[in-house]
This record gives sequence, structure tokens and C-alpha cells, in this order.
Amino acid sequence: MTTSRTKRARSRQRPRVVLCGSMSALPVMVEVRDVLARANVPAVAPPADTASEAAPEETVRERKRLASIAHIRKILDRSTQAVLVVNIDKYGQRDYIGPNAFAEVAIAFAHGRRVYLYQGIPEQYADELTAWGVTPLHGELSDVIASMLEDDGDVVDTRQLALFGS
Repeated sequence: MTTSRTKRARSRQRPRVVLCGSMSALPVMVEVRDVLARANVPAVAPPADTASEAAPEETVRERKRLASIAHIRKILDRSTQAVLVVNIDKYGQRDYIGPNAFAEVAIAFAHGRRVYLYQGIPEQYADELTAWGVTPLHGELSDVIASMLEDDGDVVDTRQLALFGS
């Protein structure tokens, strides 16, 4: 049962960023989450995929379905202000965005969330992502940090916040 105290606490939650991307990018998502946390920007990364390859195909499919639903609910949560897709290169494709991440971007866009791409805009989605106002960060998190802190009333010098020491 949700109490009025719980509802008040939720309404005071700081705006957050939900991180999306291929599970092979999870280590980078965790690093991005940590950089954002040090800048006082709450961020949520997806949990590690715990589905065993030895598990029956139905079980794996059900775990992925439930994980997708849970992550989409995080995007739709009122405290989520932005989605940041960690679209690192994969399969020889620059700025890779897989089908799940693209669906999450579409959901975020449709619900008025800001959408950022950690790298650039992949060519195959350029028309849609540009029309949706998606912002490529090219590895630089200062824009998303400044935007989130500005909306929350905090001010911070983001020049020192580099993910890989650059």
C-alpha cells in the first residue's frame, strides 16, 4: 500500500537519467552512471543480464521480456527527465543502437523525455533521431549534466567531469 508519505517522497525525487544500450555496453553504462553521480545527477543503469545460456530458450525469452518491461517503466517514471543511450561501436557499426534501445528512445520521445546519445547518431536512424530532437554527446557528458542540474536548480562546474580522463 502506498502511503501519502511515500507519495510525497516520490514527488520530491530529483530528476534522473535512465541509461539504455546494448548489454555489451553495460561496463560503459556503469562508468557513465558513476560520472553522473559524482556530478550530483541521479542515473539508473539496467541490471546485468543474469539469464544463463544453459537455461531453456523460453526462460531466457521471459527474463528478457520482464527486463524490458522493467526498464521501460523506469523511462516512464515521473522522476525520469532524460534517457541517455550508451551507443558504443558494436558489430563493426559506429554508434550502434540495437532494436531495444531504439524502442526505448521512441518511448522516451513519445513521453516528452529528453534523449541523448553517448556517441553520434547512427546513419541508419539519422532521419528519425534528428526529427525527434535527439542530442549526440560525442563522449562528452557536460551538456547532459548541465541540463539536468539547471532544471534541478543546482549549479556545478562540469569542466572537470570527463569519463575517460579526456
